[in-house]
Amino acid sequence: KKKDLVLFPHRLAPEKQLEIFEDLAEELKDHVEFVVCQKKKLSKKQYHAMLGKAKIVFSANLQETLGISMYEGALCGAAPMVPDRLSYTEMYSEDFKYPSEWTESWDSYQTHKGDLVQFILHAIKNSDRQTLRIEQQAQSLTAQFFSGTALYDAIRRKHNG
Repeated sequence: KKKDLVLFPHRLAPEKQLEIFEDLAEELKDHVEFVVCQKKKLSKKQYHAMLGKAKIVFSANLQETLGISMYEGALCGAAPMVPDRLSYTEMYSEDFKYPSEWTESWDSYQTHKGDLVQFILHAIKNSDRQTLRIEQQAQSLTAQFFSGTALYDAIRRKHNG
């Protein structure tokens, strides 16, 4: 069973903008539980179990090339919530992206904090209706980005002219 739980599944690094997640956690502490996975010292099995209980995996990343943790979240049925930038732009459907400027800096986040809070609350409230879209997103990510098949096909096409 899903909980009103939002996870920060990333490394604790400046480009991941943990301070935004922690500020959101404080803002929404009476409504939603927020967990920073790296602070819990979870085993891989515990981490995946937590992903299975979460409604959202959150990113405000300023640097990302593939985003395995967001993919793992989708595979476990948690809605990825990502800025419309970096690799996320081409990888995720509009259902799971928020405008990039909302988290492009701390100052920009402060300007758009209310928008992001509402986006999170809406996603939590409507999570039961998103199950199919999350499954479709996970399938799309698997087929396009986390499978060697597409890569091998592209290499074959290039090699064979």
